[in-house]
Amino acid sequence: MTAPDLPDVPALPDAPALPDLQRRLVEFAAARQWGPYHTPKNLAAALSVEAAELLEIFQWMTPEEADRVMADPETAHRVNDEVADVLAYLLQFSARLGVDPLAALSAKIDRNELRFPVGRPPGRTARATPAAADPASRADQVAAPASESTDRHSTE
Repeated sequence: MTAPDLPDVPALPDAPALPDLQRRLVEFAAARQWGPYHTPKNLAAALSVEAAELLEIFQWMTPEEADRVMADPETAHRVNDEVADVLAYLLQFSARLGVDPLAALSAKIDRNELRFPVGRPPGRTARATPAAADPASRADQVAAPASESTDRHSTE
């Protein structure tokens, strides 16, 4: 099985730098005295709402229609607006908490390259990292209550 063809990533020679956009967003909100409303919780909620609005565009499309979404100028405009909204709230959220989004993304890709090595069949639960092999070290694993059997196949 081969990987699907990946679209070319367009060069953005005239695109503003991410820190400049983040600074503009912070200044925009400050000039309007929105600081008290831009709490981490509120920004995370707004980010979620905007991501849902992006999803709504694709809600009833077939995969083939979704692949062609940018061919329709009106829909393409809506997609661009929602992508901008999602990115704007993510950048404001990151600025509020002092997260460098590019550094966080780079670190996450590094971890995923270790967790999901090339050639491993999709859907496998085994992890490539030694820490992930130890169930006690997984931060995302929920411990079963003491009254529950740890053997999920037990009939007792």
